[in-house]
Amino acid sequence: MEQRMEIEDELAGVPTLEEIERHPMDDLLRTERLPHMWCPGCGLGTALSCFTSALMRSGLDLDKVAVVSGIGCTGRVAGYLRLDGFHTTHGRAIPFATGLKLANDDLKVVVFSGDGDLIAIGGNHFIHAARRNMDLTVICVNNFNYGMTGGQMGPTTPAGARTSTSPRGNLEHPFNIPNLAAAAGATYVARWTVLHARRLEKSIYKALLKSGFSVVEVISPCPTLYGRFNRAKYGTDMMEYYHQNAVIRHDAQPWEVDIELAGEVICGEFVDIERPTFQDRLRDKFGELHPSDELGLLHRPPVELESPGVVGLIQAKLPASSPETAAVRLGEPISEAVCVEDTGGRSEVRLCGFGGQGIILAGRITGAGVALYDEREVTLTRSYGPASRGGACSTALIISDSPILYPHVTHPCVMAAMSQEAYTTYQGQLAEGGVLLIDADLVKPDSKADQRVVPIPATRIAEHELGRRIVANIVMLGALTALTEVVSEEAMRKAILDSVPRGTEELNMRAFQMGYEYARGVVGR
Repeated sequence: MEQRMEIEDELAGVPTLEEIERHPMDDLLRTERLPHMWCPGCGLGTALSCFTSALMRSGLDLDKVAVVSGIGCTGRVAGYLRLDGFHTTHGRAIPFATGLKLANDDLKVVVFSGDGDLIAIGGNHFIHAARRNMDLTVICVNNFNYGMTGGQMGPTTPAGARTSTSPRGNLEHPFNIPNLAAAAGATYVARWTVLHARRLEKSIYKALLKSGFSVVEVISPCPTLYGRFNRAKYGTDMMEYYHQNAVIRHDAQPWEVDIELAGEVICGEFVDIERPTFQDRLRDKFGELHPSDELGLLHRPPVELESPGVVGLIQAKLPASSPETAAVRLGEPISEAVCVEDTGGRSEVRLCGFGGQGIILAGRITGAGVALYDEREVTLTRSYGPASRGGACSTALIISDSPILYPHVTHPCVMAAMSQEAYTTYQGQLAEGGVLLIDADLVKPDSKADQRVVPIPATRIAEHELGRRIVANIVMLGALTALTEVVSEEAMRKAILDSVPRGTEELNMRAFQMGYEYARGVVGR
């Protein structure tokens, strides 16, 4: 007994195995949603860690903390935090947060979003919230481009930087976020890179406890898009750049901290002042207001949904396949190319896969071929998640001989699925009698679906025959052209040459030809 007590005394203060395995931030993170969807090398994970660390250290009541995010890669933050979080529409994070704060002044409201969401479409809201000195903390992650939607130029892209929409270099002068915030009236303004994790965490801590409109700009790598366009395709390349070029100058004036391509990144705390907040002036004028209590906003009973919703209605209207309509099954040969137009000369097409496979490019090529060279009407819509790589993404087209009044695709008669997740997400929409092309090595079709399935080893051909997995999308386009009549072979070839990067024309034409010939073998031509 004494020996056992001695052992217990020796182990006093030593963490248990369960405590060792538990991450210190588990209480703040929705671990069931991890691993996150951000690309390797992205700095958003570091920014989120700094925020959670600062929040735990702040002593704020977590039941009274709300995090609001907009649209973009950074918009995923609100969903990963085990707090009251709101994922709002594009550019509307600040007005939503403003309403939240006005309705319940007891809340600490944090806006955590990206430069595209806050400074582009949300720029007007940003400057007016600063002007009013709304009591909000804004964390703006700046990766110099629209990282979620294809790496387009944004309002913070440095002059001369290359993006998908400025391939010869940006001609526009970018916004200087600290200067913009300071000029509009923010009470606290700081900037750090994700390399400066400790300093970033301290600034977020100060911003959380600061009264008024506080802004922390976080410079973060986007190796998948911005970095690749500007010869820094790995996250470590950008971090090394920060290490070599970041300069800490707390005494710098906000108008002196512009970021130039390949130039210095001036970091520090640039503004720390006191002035009455909008809430202070509101109380001075009207006394204590509690609109959320007065309107009963915090005590509403749960609402029961009385209808299945739009998605349910759409699914309910989809035609069910039957053995009679499934003329071609998995593994059976197709005798001829499939004509997929209705009597009005209209076709719906969906191409789908995961981010990074070039699905959006494949849709753009198809649309260009139809519009420019087949001279028919076409609409193009795109759908993707918040990550540039991974997840289900798709591009959908309507092709017609007559004007198209509405671009929404609901019953595609042709579908090409290049990932399992995309197949699972979209295969139920395939119209009765339609044809479904799948990547033979990446998609396992549902044998009970009774659909016309054609396996095309697009990724295998691209990787083994051409040595470049990245052209699997073009292989699939070749197969689609051979198997269907939605676009002519000549039009597709011309559109590919117009769309692919300079120097890759021969590779892409070989990929198209190999996909086309493989599919011709399937139809027995």
